[in-house]
Amino acid sequence: LNTVVLLAMLGMMGILVGGPNNIITSAVAADLASHPSVRGNNKSLGTVTGLINGTGAITASLGLLAIGPLSKAYGWSTVWVFLMGCTAAGTLLMSPKIYQELCPPKQEVDAENFIV
Repeated sequence: LNTVVLLAMLGMMGILVGGPNNIITSAVAADLASHPSVRGNNKSLGTVTGLINGTGAITASLGLLAIGPLSKAYGWSTVWVFLMGCTAAGTLLMSPKIYQELCPPKQEVDAENFIV
């Protein structure tokens, strides 16, 4: 593949990974906002959200540090396999949350159609 195609592929991967990363961080922050331990305490919520975002940034930088040695030792095809593996691992780690969002538990309804 020529350089232009590789750069286009890398740009598309950045778009397809960056957006979901921001969405996931926002979803976690929204879930935390409803948790009783931080409800009403904006300082705690901000701290936890910052830790989540910071952990993601550190993990992303470690992954980027691995690309140079991988490409020199094994070639660029290994880098693409590495990136696909990272995406698959992230998807697997998020699968319980994805399932919970796609298939929420059914709520019971009493005789007067009020949700219990």
